[in-house]
Amino acid sequence: MSQAAGTFDLKRLIEDVIPFNRALGVELRAYDPEEGSVTLALPLTPEHVGNVVRGMPHGGAIAALVDAAAGAAAALRVPAEDVPGVATIDMRVDFLAPAQGDVLLAAAAVARAGRRVVVVRTEVRDAEGTLVALGTSAFGVARAGAAGQEGEG
Repeated sequence: MSQAAGTFDLKRLIEDVIPFNRALGVELRAYDPEEGSVTLALPLTPEHVGNVVRGMPHGGAIAALVDAAAGAAAALRVPAEDVPGVATIDMRVDFLAPAQGDVLLAAAAVARAGRRVVVVRTEVRDAEGTLVALGTSAFGVARAGAAGQEGEG
């Protein structure tokens, strides 16, 4: 796990500060600020099951994992003081295969980081290494001192 000087405490933010992530049980496994990449794990519990017959995780849990991983990757590409201004503005999740096992791993990497929008691609794999979902997310970035400038060029 790499951490650049001055980088905020991403592990604490992901696992403790964001209430939804804490409720899901998301864990930070790795990150690289220079690459804008993050790997999160979601240890699966009975509360994550969406298909009780097959014991598969709910698609919403997978989508939430995509959003958490992509948001963390996007946050790595903006100055630490601007992180609260990173918000999902668009997200697409393609479900490719049923997930198996007791954990999901989401690997997210920034595809493009602009001044106002960061685009992230995310792969979700199950415990067997099967690619179960692909996500593409866009995040709006509110820069410090940009309050009241929404909608301007």
